[in-house]
Amino acid sequence: MGRFAVVLPLEPLTAGASFPVSAWPLHVTVVEPFETRHDATWVADLMGPVLRGRRAIEAASFDRAMFGRRRDVPVTLVRDDGPLGAMRTRLLGALREADVDVARARLDYRPHVTDTSLGSMPTGRRVMLEQTALVDLRPPKGRAMRTVAAVWPLEA
Repeated sequence: MGRFAVVLPLEPLTAGASFPVSAWPLHVTVVEPFETRHDATWVADLMGPVLRGRRAIEAASFDRAMFGRRRDVPVTLVRDDGPLGAMRTRLLGALREADVDVARARLDYRPHVTDTSLGSMPTGRRVMLEQTALVDLRPPKGRAMRTVAAVWPLEA
């Protein structure tokens, strides 16, 4: 069973690249982790038509918050003028239509960048999100790793 997430990295990623869980590149999560009986190629083929031709998203960080069940995960909240939510809605719709369980998708979605060992996004920063990436959360390299399964450029 595959487990994946869809993210907008602050810096471009390369399909096939891997990184340790402890060193996630800074990113905005568009679709939080979901499971499917399908592999990464199938998920990428499903998402490709939704993502092709989409425009880059300008976002700005505006506040800090604590996420997680115990409110112990520091994040920087970001906002845009609508494309993040629209992309999320379309991706979740495509997954639901393909009978992928996205029941864990949050109704109170708040776009954010989670602090990592690589740093954090300072408040007041504007960023152009120019790529979408499908990340395999259960890659063959093991539980401590993540692999970029596919990437889609967003048009400038």
